[in-house]
Amino acid sequence: MTRRLVVALLPVLAACSPTVRVATPEPLKVDVDMRIDIYQHATSDAPAAGPEAEAQDRRRARMAEIQTLKNARIVGENRHGLLSLIQAPPGEYGDYARRTLEAENADRLALMKQLAAERRVPMAQIEAEQATLWRERAFPGEWTEVEGPDRAWHWERKQG
Repeated sequence: MTRRLVVALLPVLAACSPTVRVATPEPLKVDVDMRIDIYQHATSDAPAAGPEAEAQDRRRARMAEIQTLKNARIVGENRHGLLSLIQAPPGEYGDYARRTLEAENADRLALMKQLAAERRVPMAQIEAEQATLWRERAFPGEWTEVEGPDRAWHWERKQG
């Protein structure tokens, strides 16, 4: 009995094949926003020379410490391309944060002065360019100093 039922249904089931559409009614859209920064680093064959290269090396070595302070919302990027202390933690960690901030700002200033001299532009222009660059590079949630519609500067956390 079951064998007859299977034989009778087999032609019916074979004739039914579902249609699967793999095309989309509209083309897929991909929105990509990318920034590429190209740096030239000194190779081990030719050691870096000069105070600017040393400042860059020190900044590279302290990069993780600065990011930790930013993630903890202790420091933020100000309108002069430097770091500002937003909320100083008490005790030794607060002293560490201040020392790290001062060292980073000293190296940033040295590099900005070099850039201003090379390009023969006012330091204020370099500061404004660096501040814009650091604001753009900031991660969502980090403190940045921004200019409001009334042209007054204020601190806000970068939105994602």
